[in-house]
Parts: sequence; C-alpha cells; structure tokens
Amino acid sequence: MKKWTYALLILFIGQVCYAQTHEEKEKIKKATNAKELDAISEKFLKERRQMLNKLRSSGKIKNSGNPKEDERNIMDVDSVGNPIYFSPLDSDGTLAIKANSMYTGGSLGLSVHGEGMTAGMWDEGSVRTTHIALENRAINLETWALSGHSTAVAGQIAATDAYSPTASFGKAVGIAMKANVRAYQWTDDVTELTQEVKNGLLVSNHSYPATYGSLYSQTSAYFDNIVYHGPYFTCVRAAGNINDPTGTHQLSYAATGKNTLVVGSIAPLTNYTNPADVVRASASSKGPTDDGRIKPDIVANGWRVAVINSSSDNGFLTGGTGASGTSYASPQVAGAVLLLQQHYNNLNANFMRGATVKGLMLHTANEAGLYDGPDITFGWGLLNVERAATVISNNGGKSAILQDSLLNGTTFSRDLVASGTEPLVATICWTDTAGTPEIYNNITTIKLVNDLDLRLSDAGNTYFPWKLDSTNYDNPALKGDNIRDNVEKVEIKNPVPGQTYTLTVSHKSTLYKNGQHFSVIISGLEECVANRTILSSVNYPSLDQQQASASITARNVVSTGAQAIYHAADEVMLKDGFTGLAGSEVRAYLEGCTNDYNARTAAIERAVVTYPTAPSSVEKAELPENAVYPNPGNGLFRVRLDGIASGKVEVVAGDGKAVFGKSFKDQPEMEVDIKNSTPGIYILRVVSEQKVLTRKIVKK
Repeated sequence: MKKWTYALLILFIGQVCYAQTHEEKEKIKKATNAKELDAISEKFLKERRQMLNKLRSSGKIKNSGNPKEDERNIMDVDSVGNPIYFSPLDSDGTLAIKANSMYTGGSLGLSVHGEGMTAGMWDEGSVRTTHIALENRAINLETWALSGHSTAVAGQIAATDAYSPTASFGKAVGIAMKANVRAYQWTDDVTELTQEVKNGLLVSNHSYPATYGSLYSQTSAYFDNIVYHGPYFTCVRAAGNINDPTGTHQLSYAATGKNTLVVGSIAPLTNYTNPADVVRASASSKGPTDDGRIKPDIVANGWRVAVINSSSDNGFLTGGTGASGTSYASPQVAGAVLLLQQHYNNLNANFMRGATVKGLMLHTANEAGLYDGPDITFGWGLLNVERAATVISNNGGKSAILQDSLLNGTTFSRDLVASGTEPLVATICWTDTAGTPEIYNNITTIKLVNDLDLRLSDAGNTYFPWKLDSTNYDNPALKGDNIRDNVEKVEIKNPVPGQTYTLTVSHKSTLYKNGQHFSVIISGLEECVANRTILSSVNYPSLDQQQASASITARNVVSTGAQAIYHAADEVMLKDGFTGLAGSEVRAYLEGCTNDYNARTAAIERAVVTYPTAPSSVEKAELPENAVYPNPGNGLFRVRLDGIASGKVEVVAGDGKAVFGKSFKDQPEMEVDIKNSTPGIYILRVVSEQKVLTRKIVKK
C-alpha cells in the first residue's frame, strides 16, 4: 500500500488530548473544569452530612447491629424522608457485542485489548485483586470486605482470557482484557469520581443501586454535571433489574441521567443475524424516564454470564451457575469504551470526547425489538463493537466523526455524498448541563436544557430524527422534532447513489453558557468523490478529514485548536474564504482516496500496567474518620497515632507508588506533607508489625 505524499503544512499546534501516559494526561486535565468538579464534590459532601444528621434524629436508619455500615449504605432519601440504600444489581459477552473482533486474530486485523487503559469502578466492596484473571491489574482504593459482586464486575471489565486451559467462550473473560481497574466502594461515589475525572479518567462503571423510580433524581443531576465538566469522560450505569414487561418506574434511581450511558440486559447471544435474536433478559428494567427520554441507551449480555469469583484466586462461575443482571451487562460496555478509545487514539493520537463515544455506540448498535428505531426495552439496540471500530477506521472515507460546537444563533452544515450501497445515517450526541431534579415520580417536565436539532435534507425533502411516541411509549418510534433527548439519529434507508445531502445542526432558544459542544457520527458516505469543495468551518475540538480522487477546494475557516486533513490525487487548493487561524493544524496530502492510515501519527505503544501485590500476612482495617485531618486538604495532613507504639506512615498514589514515608515510635501524631504531589485521591497507610490501617485522603 502506498503512503500519502506529504505536500503542505500551514499551521501546527498540538491538540488538546488525553492519553494514559503522564504527559498526555496533563493535557486532558486542561480541558476539564476542575473548579466546577470541586464545587460538585463539596456540595455532595455537605448535603450528605445534612441528610445523615436528619436521619439520625428521626430514627429512620435501619439497625443491623453495625451503625457505621448502615449509614454508609444510605444513598439518598425519598419524597417522604425515608432512606434509599445502595445495593448491587445482581463473560460470554465478548461474542454478543463482537468485542473479539478487535483482539489479535479478530476480524478487523487489530490487536486492541485495553493495554495501559484504565476504568474506574464504584461498587459494593473490595475486589479480589489477587485473582489470577486480573493479573494484578486491579487496585482497591479503599479498605472494605471482599465482595463477590465487585469482583465479578471488575472481571467483566478486565479479566484476562489466559488464566485457564479451557476455551475462551464460556469463561469469565473481560471485554478489555489487558486494562486496569481502579475500584472504590460506592458511599462517596460523587466526590471520589470528581477527583478521578479531574485527573483524566476516561470511563467509570456503576452497577447499582437496586432502588427504582424513573424520575430525574438529584443523583442523576450530580452525574450529569460531572460528565458535563469532564468532556472526555464516559459514565456507564446499569439500568436496573425489574422483571416486569409492562410496568413503569423501572429504572434504577441513578439511571435517569441525560449524559450517562445506561445499559440494559439481554439473554445470551453469540451471533446476531436479525432483531429477533435480541431477547430481553427477565431481569432488565425498561424505560422511559418520567420526562419521556429514551432509556436504557443500549443493551449487552447480562443473563447467566460467566464471572470471576471472590471465593478463591482462581474461581469463576459459568453456564447455569453464572451471574445475571444489568450489573454484568454494564461493565461490558465500560470495557468496550476503553477498546474504542484505544483504537481511536492509535489512529488519531487523541481520545474521543465522551459524547462522541456514546454517540458512536448508539449509532452503530444492532437493531433490536419489534420495530425500527429506538424503544424503551433495548434503547438504540445491541452494542456492536465491530461496527463502531469500523466507523473509526473509515473516518474520512465511508464514515465521518465530527466534534464541533454551536454558539447562540448559529448553525452547522456539511454536504454529504451518499454511497447508495447502504443507508445514510447521521447521529448527534451532546453533553447537556444538569436539569432540575425531582423528588416525586410522574413529573413530566422536560429535562433537556440545550436543545439541538439534527436534520438531513435534499432538494425536496427534510429528514427528521427518531423520537418516542409520547402518547404511548410502547408504540413504534416516530420521526419528527425530538425535544427530549440529547441523542438524535436521522436515517435515510435508500439514499440515491452519488446524491448530495445536506446535514444541518441548529438549536432552539438560548444556549446555556452561550454555546454547546456536540459530536456527529455519519455512515453510508461515498468513500471517494472526484472533486470536493469545503465550505463548513472547522471549530475546536473538531478533526475534519476529507478526501477526493481529483481535487479539493477549501474555502472554509479552521479555528484555533482544530485540525483539518485533506487529501486529493491532483491538488488541494486554498481559495478565497479559507483561513487557518493561529493554533490550528491543516495538512494536505497529494494522493487520492487510499484511506492509508499509516500516514497518520504512529500508534502509542502501551505496556500492560500492574499494581504491587498487597501483603497478605497482616490484618487490614480502616483508620477512624477523624484520625486524619484536614481531609480534604491542600497537601499538609496530620494523622493521629494513639494506641500504636511504632510503625510507619505511608501515602500511596493510585498507581501504587509511595509519595510519602516516615517511621514513628511513641508518637501521638505525625505531619504528612504531600504538597508537591498532584491533586487527587491517595491512600494513607499506618503500617505496624501485625496491622495495616488505611484512610483515603484527598489533596485539593
């Protein structure tokens, strides 16, 4: 295969991107609104303290004989002030969602397994990190009792296929089988997640709680805002396990967010051929939300899934003894996010924004259900990792991935030439700011704040997106103006080969904060047209890739921080109207439609990362909450050592590396100085001869 001939470079500056190396991680942190994330964390902690004080005085907290545990498992209160408790939502999934297509020897010719990629996980307790299937790639950031549920969920994300001599199918194999997992207990999920997102986390999984009501809750609003202020982050949640094909209010209490990727569960499936193959698992909650939005977003296998087991370092459940629930479908999707991000980064030296990942997954999902379009059982359908990865590979040819933005009163448009050999499909997804939360069910007030509109048009027709039938949500989906969802998909089943269609993005009313980033995924394009004229602006953070067999004429503006890559066989002409602003990157290649991705930046070589193995011969427990103060702090902490004769105080970062260590003897307190360390979550350990006491600390 020939390489593109590099012909022209006008302006260059490195893109704002996130990779999971230290240097690239620092770049993505600059795109994250740390101040707003800290404000979310502080608000959550304040409201939680107030809630617990009120519940204590009312006597409504259950009494299991362990008051500390009882309080930690309280998530929120309902409309009459009763506590709502956290509880888990109790892999053959690689074949169902075609993740195996990305592995070495798979159908796509790739070798993507999640190497060096990291998922966060919040769940019931500690993961059995010594399980041989996890290969020391998981770390507990808190000290809790081992949890079978947490261990199984971690395995669905990242368990290797190399720990047993039996065949891969039927084993407890994770989707991103070489990735890392950072595991937390669920009590302080909001405040812990804000710190992780500030430090560049790409994806998190939340397979809880088993409390239902399809209202837009305060918890959903918290998570919507975390995603809004962490533009490269994807939050994946289990839909819930209600076994009722006709009932309402089925969604898990926190699964009603606009920006979260909510996952339903299906029966085992190894080879999708048509929508009838996709069968709802008996324990999978249906939508919609009370305000009529499409939920769940997508489905994966969650019935009798093979999972690793916390009972031993080599145990797993499979076949008829496997685990069931959306708890196990959700982490498969989280693992798939890592695979797709890794593949995109290999081709583009950049990660996708969270809205892009979500939109891509929904765009390429296999159709499910009785009717075309989305529904309240399967959302947009069965996750298809193979199709999603193919769209990434064909970006700039048969498909396009656009990341752009609108300002108040503006529109975005782009001409598309249809191949005519497949449907022309465009999907828009954007991260919306949080709406106003509710405490009662059946409040139908629309929660969408910034309402964008996607349309395709030709000389005589306008094509509208799918939407649910608000008069009866069990009816087939309709096509029209969608005023509820922050995902819209427009499909033209039989486009005219070679015909030009216009894609337009506009907005209603006044945009919150004067603007809105969005992502558009397009498939069904003519891979190679003879001549192309480019008029549409390329705005940060967009990467615009276009090609032609003869010539390209550019009359557009490439904004600061944006990229444009154009290649044509004969010429790339920059005509009146073209401007490359300072800080933009424009490349032109003199060769036709080769789709030769070898001309792009070389893929990052990612080593598999392992964590130090924790000592097993000592007792492990948690330091009292008041033993370390102030917490959170600015880098100077004090730890109380009453009752401990001698030992060592250590502070360990999330990668297992010590950032502080000092011995003590007959000392009531010690000052801990980590002022020079990066803000984030650390584990403080007091190590004596027979005991290790730990406490999570947060450096602001």
